[in-house]
Amino acid sequence: MVRLYVPAAVTVVLIAAFTALEAKFSDRFNTSAVTAEEFDAQFKGLPKEVGPWVGTDKPVDDKTLQVAGAVNYVSRTYRNTQNGTVVDLWLIVGHSRDIVRHTPDICYPAHGMGQDDPTPLKQPIEIPGEPVATFYTARFRTEVDLTGIAGPKNQRVFWAWNPNTKDEYQWDAPDSARLHYGNNPKLYKMYFSAMMKDHDEPMADNAALAFAKVMLPHINETLFPDKYKATAKENPETTPPDAGASAAVPVAAQPLNEPAAGGEAPVAPPANPAASPTTAIPAGSAPAAPPAEATNPAAAAK
Repeated sequence: MVRLYVPAAVTVVLIAAFTALEAKFSDRFNTSAVTAEEFDAQFKGLPKEVGPWVGTDKPVDDKTLQVAGAVNYVSRTYRNTQNGTVVDLWLIVGHSRDIVRHTPDICYPAHGMGQDDPTPLKQPIEIPGEPVATFYTARFRTEVDLTGIAGPKNQRVFWAWNPNTKDEYQWDAPDSARLHYGNNPKLYKMYFSAMMKDHDEPMADNAALAFAKVMLPHINETLFPDKYKATAKENPETTPPDAGASAAVPVAAQPLNEPAAGGEAPVAPPANPAASPTTAIPAGSAPAAPPAEATNPAAAAK
């Protein structure tokens, strides 16, 4: 009889131990330690005009924000006044247990937008004076754009996270975001998305990548002002980043050992979401007439 109880007791102890470990790792019984007010200044300070790009805010319903785990957000469409190009920016902050789960490669297909790439790619973005930013990117198919015009269309999305800690403020696309960011209560996630001219448009020619090169220095300076103040004191001759960063040439993408981390409940952020060609390597081992607006990921975020 004792022999029967011992294995059962060991099993119960192991289950309890692993449950406690998972609860601690996921911070399951705690709400986010940050509030929307803490990020109001940074998010409201994000410039709406950068070079020829002019942004328009888009409202997001509470349910979408709740499912996405967004404590605060910026959902904005930027239009290039010189050529009519449109790019969507989706920036949120919240607990990592929520923020890492809902990625385009999971959410977009769940809402009828087929993914054209077998796995997301990794695309480093190198801008003078900025930490190297690495984004996942993938192509998606949609049958209608926000203007209501039907017909096959292609959209490219770039996404990454930022740990937003004292020592780390670099945009990155880790193999497993859930393991990498652990219990981070104030994790940033950001998307740049834009329609493609055609299915075979080179990543380097996509408007979202061109916009990211211009916008990233301003985003970093707005979200991490203390880092820039410290840099200015150490390097008095350093000038703030400007639209000239758009001329930066993307570096070659690096291969991964695993596919992009997926999520649980399907959710995609609001997305209405050039340079010489750059070839990205799959994760697991980026005008004539103004283009159509990107499909709104807010609709896919529900």
